Amino acid sequence: MSLEYVANEDLKVKFTNSAGPPDLLYTGDKGIDLTEVVPTLSTHCKANSKKVATTLITVVWTSLGCPFTSVTHTFIAGAALVQTSALKTKADGFIVLREGDSSLLGCIGSWTPPSTPPLSIPCACSVEISDAGQTKAKAQ
Repeated sequence: MSLEYVANEDLKVKFTNSAGPPDLLYTGDKGIDLTEVVPTLSTHCKANSKKVATTLITVVWTSLGCPFTSVTHTFIAGAALVQTSALKTKADGFIVLREGDSSLLGCIGSWTPPSTPPLSIPCACSVEISDAGQTKAKAQ
């Protein structure tokens, strides 16, 4: 297994759409926040003076927050879990997350068109930590 940068509080998550409305526009990679992109953070271990992300990242989108926009459809909700792929390196007893870690199932959600009755359209994205937030500490 290769060495990859350890993810910290400044990490960014990239979403790549594979299903959904045809007019989706990507607004950019997302950083962590209190409700939508939530990692498990180490209480003691740091990488580049920021807490290390461990175990998993939970992604929950409600009607707002999705990193895609559409002129013709309204986003309803979506969710994903990003899991660690590291084998050895731990922080506070938990395996660390690294740049390149991804979700096995991706992000699954739905959109509604302005039709009557509004039938939901499924959407799907691959999800990956695109930026670890630091370039000093690596893990296997």
